Amino acid sequence: MSLDIGFGVLLDATTIGSGTGNYDSFLRLQATGIEEGFNTDQNGNVLDDKSSFTHSLQYGNIQSINVDGTDYVEFRLDLNESNNATNADITLTGLKIYISSADATLADYNDGFAGFTTVFDLSDPQLLIDSNHGSGTDDYRVLIPVSLFESKGVTADSYVTLFSSFSGANGGFEEWRTITTSSGVEDQPAIAIDKVTVDGSASGDGLTVLVNDAISWQYTVTNTGNVALSNVVVTDDKGVAVSAVLGVDASHNIGDVNNNGLLDVGEVWKFTGSGQAIKGDYSNIGSVSASANGTTVTDSDGSSYFGADPEIAINKVTVDDGIKGDGLNILSGEAISWEYTVTNAGNVALSGVTVTDSDSSVTPVAVFGADNVHNIGDTNNDGQLDVGETWIYTASGVAGKDSYSNIGSASGSFTDDASHTRTDTETDASSYFGADPHITLDKKTNGVDHGLNIFQGQAVTWTYDVTNDGNVALANVVVKDDNGTSGNTGDDFNATAITSGGFNTGDTNGNGLLDPGETWHYQATGTAQLGNYVNNATATTDAYTDTAGHPRTPSATDSSDYEGFSNKALTQGFWGSHTDAWDNIANNEGNPTKSAVASGVLSSVDVNPRTDGYLLLGDTNANGVADDQHDLLISINLAKSIESASAGGDARLIMLQQAIATQLNINNGVAQPNNLIDEAVMWLKGQGAWAGLGVNVDTNNDGIVDQNGSALAGSAVKTSSTAWTKYVDVTDASTGITDWNGGKEADGEGLKNALMYFNQGQLVTSGPGGHVAWFDGSNIVNEHPNTLDQFWVTLHEVGGLTGIS
Repeated sequence: MSLDIGFGVLLDATTIGSGTGNYDSFLRLQATGIEEGFNTDQNGNVLDDKSSFTHSLQYGNIQSINVDGTDYVEFRLDLNESNNATNADITLTGLKIYISSADATLADYNDGFAGFTTVFDLSDPQLLIDSNHGSGTDDYRVLIPVSLFESKGVTADSYVTLFSSFSGANGGFEEWRTITTSSGVEDQPAIAIDKVTVDGSASGDGLTVLVNDAISWQYTVTNTGNVALSNVVVTDDKGVAVSAVLGVDASHNIGDVNNNGLLDVGEVWKFTGSGQAIKGDYSNIGSVSASANGTTVTDSDGSSYFGADPEIAINKVTVDDGIKGDGLNILSGEAISWEYTVTNAGNVALSGVTVTDSDSSVTPVAVFGADNVHNIGDTNNDGQLDVGETWIYTASGVAGKDSYSNIGSASGSFTDDASHTRTDTETDASSYFGADPHITLDKKTNGVDHGLNIFQGQAVTWTYDVTNDGNVALANVVVKDDNGTSGNTGDDFNATAITSGGFNTGDTNGNGLLDPGETWHYQATGTAQLGNYVNNATATTDAYTDTAGHPRTPSATDSSDYEGFSNKALTQGFWGSHTDAWDNIANNEGNPTKSAVASGVLSSVDVNPRTDGYLLLGDTNANGVADDQHDLLISINLAKSIESASAGGDARLIMLQQAIATQLNINNGVAQPNNLIDEAVMWLKGQGAWAGLGVNVDTNNDGIVDQNGSALAGSAVKTSSTAWTKYVDVTDASTGITDWNGGKEADGEGLKNALMYFNQGQLVTSGPGGHVAWFDGSNIVNEHPNTLDQFWVTLHEVGGLTGIS
């Protein structure tokens, strides 16, 4: 029965006779009491060794056995103690098995076998019995699993050292044996190697392989001699790391059919190495060496390939009227083209050559040769871009604005012997600057583009702003004005530059050039004429010339206009004496009215837009429709009687006289001070700030002035009453106007005076959206925007006006 003495090592008692030649006795030791020793080739007795029966042992010369499916190295022990049965016992106190690259010596023993690899070390002493007295019959065997040796990295050339020690020896000797290989014929070791290059499914010598492809080399090693070979080593002269192709046990070479670690006669072992294909011609040599019984045999074989490097190159340039290059300055909108020059920068011909552009609107096409089929650079017309050939492509387009760049791409393919296809793509960009010499002109009259209303004789300032809204600097800016006579160039004038420090105030960097984004300023002055006036200006610069010598001169035009107003408002007396100009009665106009129409004083023979016998007070838009915030109808008969008669001290009539005149001026096309007529209607109806003052001419709230026969109904309101003399807050809070006099700015008489001042040309306006001001007989002063209630500010600033604080 086998005893496991550790790590799967078995100790068996046995009675097998050794027999001459069957076993190699490699260690004999003899002493009394304690004996120890190890197998070595060192001369002389080492420890208790018997040198004539002791020698070194190499793993490749040991024949393994198989026991119950496990491969073992078998060491047999023959105990040779006294035949006296009482002295038959002996104790195995130590058993150590090492492997090393050299034979063991006494120095190694003294050094504790440093540098040796321990395969097995007995942990517990074993009591043994010399059952088979005398030599020639083994008493025990120790079975060391082959796997234990292999786990320690054993090779066929490894030296196996067995150290054993005993106690209780009575003077006999102990010897260790193992099974060794033997042959009856003369050894003729020989070896052969065949090396091929492998790329995918293709293998052989002289392959064409794509550069940088992963490739391998296969080394086939054959034992062509008659003796098993050990220490088989395959190397490559280019430093390729060669490794064995292992079998299913992942331990032995796939060709080691008996898994004995020896290249037996007829066996074919496989090795492999890997790498990456390089460019051009390449060859390397595989070499093999092995040994048998101290003889080393070698062989070598080379393999080669061609590293195909499919490379393409492209050079793209922009073309403007024959001028080629990158970074050209080109006038925007011009027809341009691009030229793509494609060359083979590799070492193999390319097929399937294509050229594209990153701009989808640009389509490169081949420039054909004489046959109108092949590219003009395809010198042999084989449809392949051969090494050294240059093919030409072109595309066309229109220059855009600003910096532009597009990228040309060229591609070509090559297929190697393993049917591996590689497409090489290269790109090249070309750029240009799309020059856009362009200016704009913004002309204004007194700061207004169009529709300015000013008074005749007022000073006029025209401003001209020239902006470079292009992308290149421009020189020599000139602004010319047609002086309001577009068909007559004789009176044209040049606007004057507004300068500071010798440079236009818009020349921010003071370089004398109208740079992109800069706005230069010019002006001219004049005096307002009566009526509509339009003048046109044109700005120009010197021409800009691009890289190809193409010039372009920027130019821009703009106009502005004004209407010069005189005081067109007419007095209450005028309207009272020209009632036929607003009575809704056709064809009854007298000569004075007709003359007023003819001279432009009146806008029409009847300025009242209504036809129902009423005049609408508060009609700020003069359309005759009660669609304003404050409206009040008055019959024409009543209005005529009020306008042409004395008011007799009745504050209501006094207010109505001026309110009727103001409304008729509005109907005649004169822009009122904003909200003036509405303020009068509110006083007449006792509304807003005027509420509670005892005045209401529309007591039944029907929107019509109360009438009794041909006279104003109701009691007269004295000019001494609060309705006439009480100061109230006449400025609306929404206007943001700061109150004065504690918010008590005007009374009823002040409102009547405001109406009167407007009707007699003292409180004047410059038209809708214009200004309200005071005309002092020679100058227009205290001007304010004609917005809600600003006329009160003007009257306040005049000062000293009755009824206005």
